[in-house]
Amino acid sequence: MDEVEILRAPDGTLVRELSLVLNSVGIPHRVVGNQHQQWILCPADRARDALDELSNYHRENPLARKPEVLLPPRAGALTTALLWAAVLALFHVLATAGALGISWPRAGAVDGALVREGELWRPFTALFLHADLKHIASNLAFGALFVVLLQQAIGTAWCWFLVLFGGALGNLLNAYIAGPDLRSLGASTAVFAALGSLTAVQWSRKLISGKDQAKRWVPLIAGIILLGWNGMGGVSYNPFKGMERPVDDNTDVGAHIAGFACGIVLGGILWRLKQKGHLSPAMEVAAVWITPLCALGAWALALAFAN
Repeated sequence: MDEVEILRAPDGTLVRELSLVLNSVGIPHRVVGNQHQQWILCPADRARDALDELSNYHRENPLARKPEVLLPPRAGALTTALLWAAVLALFHVLATAGALGISWPRAGAVDGALVREGELWRPFTALFLHADLKHIASNLAFGALFVVLLQQAIGTAWCWFLVLFGGALGNLLNAYIAGPDLRSLGASTAVFAALGSLTAVQWSRKLISGKDQAKRWVPLIAGIILLGWNGMGGVSYNPFKGMERPVDDNTDVGAHIAGFACGIVLGGILWRLKQKGHLSPAMEVAAVWITPLCALGAWALALAFAN
């Protein structure tokens, strides 16, 4: 029978305590480890039950030290990656072909002045548009990676919710900061919203675990490093001239930073609500419907006002 690791802790007393919790509810498991670390292994088909029981136990015993809980792999990673690629590719084909006789970038891209005038669908629709093949290829690759990792961390429904609304809020924030001259499009704001949400989830998990103070900050530092590595375009620092940027670099750094920030806020809030049991299955089902309906509604408005 396949087993997955559901918990790791250096404290043998804590592991034995949690093993007794699982024994009390009849969940099969075994404890393995050495003098430095101990693990609890559980049959794959009972891993989710075991995690739920341990979460309930710690909610009822808030003073107990919380170990790092390792989430078992979730199904749907390949489907998530393919859906991400298919949606972006479809909209790129439609926009390139000028489907319905409409200039899709003109109808859906972020325009700072028009957003300020009330065209609030543009922060959503801009996420589906790209300037050229190089632009979309970059977002397909990095986006698929971060979105799949987020889906594994928080589940499919909430993953897409965070990607769409984190990206849209990032575009909205950037539009108000950058001003009326802003022109922006691309899924990269959603890509960095996914990275921000993933950072928030992993950071929150470390904060409630038994990790030492320094290790708790690793996810946040890693997220910021990835933002700097992938999100700054050709921006570099010259100690004599300050920040420099190539003339032909049109990377929207503000949108990347705003998407990352909004992802951290939304991801952190949603993770906390989920851990405290405030997100019911009915709310997850609602998220499954709300996310695509909001995207389609935004495009319906964009195309309607384009005529």
